[in-house]
Amino acid sequence: MIRKYRPERNARPMHWPVKVALMAVAFMVCAGVSVAWGPRTQMVVVNTALNLMSREQSLPLTRLQRDIRAGAALDDAELHALYPDLADNPMRAIENEMALLTAARQPSLDAYYAFRLGALGKVVASATAPMRKADEMARAQYYEDADAAVESGALSPASRRVFETMTAFERVMREAAAADDLIEREYREGVGFRGAAASRLAVDVSRSVNAVADTWWTIITSRAIPGNISEAQLQRYVVHAYGYRIERGNLAEIDAAEKYYANLTPFTPDMRARIGDMLYEAGFRERAIREYEAVLAEAPERRDVVEKIGAYYMDIGEEALRNEKLEDAHAAFERALEANPLHPTAEQHRLEVAAMIRERDARQEEYQALLRQADELRDLAEQEASRARYAEAVALLQQSEAAYRSVGDEFPMEGQRRARGLRDTGHRLRELKQSLLNNVLAFSGAGFAADLAELVAESTEDLADETLEALLENIYQAELDQLSARMRPALEIE
Repeated sequence: MIRKYRPERNARPMHWPVKVALMAVAFMVCAGVSVAWGPRTQMVVVNTALNLMSREQSLPLTRLQRDIRAGAALDDAELHALYPDLADNPMRAIENEMALLTAARQPSLDAYYAFRLGALGKVVASATAPMRKADEMARAQYYEDADAAVESGALSPASRRVFETMTAFERVMREAAAADDLIEREYREGVGFRGAAASRLAVDVSRSVNAVADTWWTIITSRAIPGNISEAQLQRYVVHAYGYRIERGNLAEIDAAEKYYANLTPFTPDMRARIGDMLYEAGFRERAIREYEAVLAEAPERRDVVEKIGAYYMDIGEEALRNEKLEDAHAAFERALEANPLHPTAEQHRLEVAAMIRERDARQEEYQALLRQADELRDLAEQEASRARYAEAVALLQQSEAAYRSVGDEFPMEGQRRARGLRDTGHRLRELKQSLLNNVLAFSGAGFAADLAELVAESTEDLADETLEALLENIYQAELDQLSARMRPALEIE
């Protein structure tokens, strides 16, 4: 049994008017006029009903328990948004939702269906709670006390039954309210939760648990609930289901939604436009465009959708432009223009990017021409070197090197060729200059000394100073040796 509340031995009971005044503000904030039981009791009722259905009826609700609990955790504002007539006529709200969920039932239950079952469970639990129409202050205190004690007692499950009409449900509501006057009077007299409220709690909570389980059982297993469900209601249900799936962020689940709901109701342009908006706002922009394009396929006059598609491609183009992906940007601006020929800036952006592409291609062609020229100069240098014309070879390699350096790093392939060419040319230059140093005496006589001096002055600027001095000294000494050789016969005759 549920434990009864026992005040401390020396505690003085709080006078009823003072206590209810403290409770009133909290209750008015936390609960609406159509919602009864406290939040903990509501969740206990829904969870217990879930366990009963899963265990006794072998229904696959356990795998969907997270979604059922999410529906049961909705606050008052969310519940009233889901059930607009809940405040004025809870019975009608429950009946309409039962009819809708019966019509929307599929062979396999999805997450959103479970969410709606949980929300309905919360409403049914509230509708079958005691004190629902009692004095506001008394009921606020009662629900707080029930919340504190609800998990301490044993509940009494009953066999499942089908609510073939709402008359049986009304009977449950009357049973729940049977002791309201007694419980309210005891709270006013200061007895509070020590009297009938505590002794009846297990029975009252069990009644709500069974009502929730019977409601679910009726929806899932029977089509006996009367009510005409319109296409508009089914379409709203599907749009809300998409919203629930989108919020979960699973794109595969979103893509499967249309197939899942295909037999439930035709997808109208308005539905697809709303689904597209939700997808776009959630960051699934490409998936949203698919919905927008489907809208235009059926309703090409929808200027709002045309503008959204155009704006999307403009965003894509500007992002590509920031990343210097000119072709992607140009293609996106073209798509924006195709989607919305009246877009104020799409054509201007397209023309600007086209000019940028032409300028870039011209630079690339210039770099490629420079690379070809550099390669040709290297080939000529090798030809000169093969004929031992090292001075000419060095000069050609230096021209090749200058051509390589004129190539920028803007284009990866050309940049790699530039780096490779500079590396190979520099290496070959060092080899030829070393050959000059090793074979300097071979250039003396026959007028080659002047050529070598000119080569040293013009073509070996990066050689070390001491190397240049040694080279010049060797040339000078070679010239003196030649002069002495020519003059020796004349000196000997004298």
